[in-house]
Amino acid sequence: MKIVSLSLADQVFEMIKGEILKGTIPCGEKISEDGLAEKFGVSRTPIREALRKLSEYGLVTILPRSHASVIKIDSKDADDIADLRVLLEQYAFRKINPSLLEENLSQISRSAAECQFALSVGDRAKAFELDSLFHIQLVETAGDKTLSDAYRRLDARIQLLRLDQNLEGSDLMHYIMQHQEMLDLLKSGNAEKAAILLRNHVSHNAD
Repeated sequence: MKIVSLSLADQVFEMIKGEILKGTIPCGEKISEDGLAEKFGVSRTPIREALRKLSEYGLVTILPRSHASVIKIDSKDADDIADLRVLLEQYAFRKINPSLLEENLSQISRSAAECQFALSVGDRAKAFELDSLFHIQLVETAGDKTLSDAYRRLDARIQLLRLDQNLEGSDLMHYIMQHQEMLDLLKSGNAEKAAILLRNHVSHNAD
């Protein structure tokens, strides 16, 4: 795919991020600047700028005078990411602004439904993207910009963790279907039950 745009570095950033989050460039793999430049039809300059931004975003590690690689998630990293995610989302649930939730309800419900549909037709990459969007939208109904910014920053690691877990389709569908249940609990004002469901949802506890 060739890119022609005035904001070349930003487009390259999105393209490389997409390659990483789809699993095309796996965790821990060295990133070839020349290969990406050829693939996208650009020079190495926007590639390097995009990699710098991806490093700030939390998806890439850049070694001085060497190369960039996708971050690798070990078991401790995975546990830490999951624990922090739960803490941030449960905090958001308890702070939800009912007016903001009502205002964004149809959009959040659509994300849940489209996520389920994407998985049902075998599009895991799209399902993961919509899974993230659903949770981001819920967090944002707390009306806390600092919280939203922190969660969005963590989301890159969450998406890598989804890829790393590589759940079977039937198991993944089970957890994706919990989105609507979680939303229904929040609509009814039952943040505590939603928080418990979230813990099971993130830890992949079937109970």
